Amino acid sequence: MGGFILRIALGATFIIHGLAKLQEGIATVIERFANYDLPYPELLAYGVTGLEIIGGIFLIIGFSIRLFAFLFMLLMAGAIATVKYSTGFLHGYELDVALMAMAAYLFFASNRFLALDNFISEGKQKKNK
Repeated sequence: MGGFILRIALGATFIIHGLAKLQEGIATVIERFANYDLPYPELLAYGVTGLEIIGGIFLIIGFSIRLFAFLFMLLMAGAIATVKYSTGFLHGYELDVALMAMAAYLFFASNRFLALDNFISEGKQKKNK
């Protein structure tokens, strides 16, 4: 049950961050990423925004939990390494570490309580019998 709560909280957090990027305008996000000297800021802006929204939804419904947990771990590691590390832990990357830890738990534990993945794997098992 704890993993389910983490899935919902993590998914909702990423959805809200992705929607905030859309609300401020993808051009603004591209400009911000370019100011961070990130390579391919246009591609990254669309990719990060899409990952946050789609990945967040998929975590909430429990679809491809490990995949999206892994992608969120990479996203947070990238954000820390490229943007937030220089600001320090407090008021810098503490939230990113917490989100990465939540994603790591889901990646390693792959909690499937109330997850769509359960129905998919059950269907595969029934086909194989």
